[in-house]
Formats: sequence, C-alpha cells, structure tokens
Amino acid sequence: MKIKNLQITSASTLDLELNIEKPICVLHGEHSALVLDLIRELIGDYGAETDPDCFDDGHFVMHADVEIDKKSYGVCYIRNADFMGDNRIAANFAPNSLAFSEDDTVEFLEKCRARAKDTNNVLCNYKLCTATEDDRPLFVYCEDADDVTQVLDVLSSLGRQAFVAVDSQTLVINDQTAQTVFVG
Repeated sequence: MKIKNLQITSASTLDLELNIEKPICVLHGEHSALVLDLIRELIGDYGAETDPDCFDDGHFVMHADVEIDKKSYGVCYIRNADFMGDNRIAANFAPNSLAFSEDDTVEFLEKCRARAKDTNNVLCNYKLCTATEDDRPLFVYCEDADDVTQVLDVLSSLGRQAFVAVDSQTLVINDQTAQTVFVG
C-alpha cells in the first residue's frame, strides 16, 4: 500500500495539499499528529491500540491517491466529528459530486481491513521493533525534534513508506529519502 497524493481540508484547522515524492514524509508543526491520525483512518487502522477514530477533532474532507496491489484508487474520506460514526468513504470519488463506483469502494475497504487485521503500524520514537510485516505505511509520532534524525536512519533501512510527525515549528533534515512538510 502506498499513498501518492493527499489533500486535507477543514473549516478552521487545516488546509494541506501534498504530493508525496519520497518514501518518508516528515510532517512538523502544531497539526502534524492530527494529519497522521487522519491518514490512519483513511487506510483502515481501525481497532489499533491508538485508534484515531476515538478522537473528536472536527470536520475534515480528504482526497488521496492510494495504490494497493498495483491498483490505484482515488479516495475521498469525509469525517464529521459532530456525528461520530457518520464517517464516509468513497473510492474513485468525483470531486464535488456523489458519483463513485460502489464496487471499487467495497474493494478498497476490504483490502484496507485485510491489512489492518490484528496489526498495528503505529510507532513512537525508538519503538520501531514493533513494526508489522504488512505493507501499510508506518506512522511514527516523535515526541522531540532531536529524535527525528535517529528515527529516519531506522526508517530508511526498512524500505517502507513512512510518515513521521513531530510538534516542531522549525525542522531541518538532511536526509535524501525524506521530504519535510510544515503543517501549522
């Protein structure tokens, strides 16, 4: 599973458009952990030890290009925290319309659920030994900006797509495998 493009919008918190060009994407800033939570919901990290679906963060709309088993899905995910449990997802969603392929949506959801079964791809700082063998991206929550360099060294050797969140306003990374994005 690989996420290629990502767009997240909300009324008051977030407006992010991201073309993911490198295997590791480091998000830094006030809302970096929130973006990781939303991506985890999008790709089916349900029932994980730190399930992001339990948080009441607000209303978000996400569009993403996700590749699974060499097939690309254009995915839209709408999270409405005012009506918890009313989160909606549609594969091959046409922007600003309700047109989508029900078959592709069901296939996308089934593939996400199959990968998320009895696994957890969420890591904190150095606890990278708990990474599972599935092909979902890894999500790393760093508590300190000083830890990012060492975390990136470990992630680079794994050869998997990874997203790293650190609550730092300024972050300089000299790693060819990582792209840095500010999420204020």
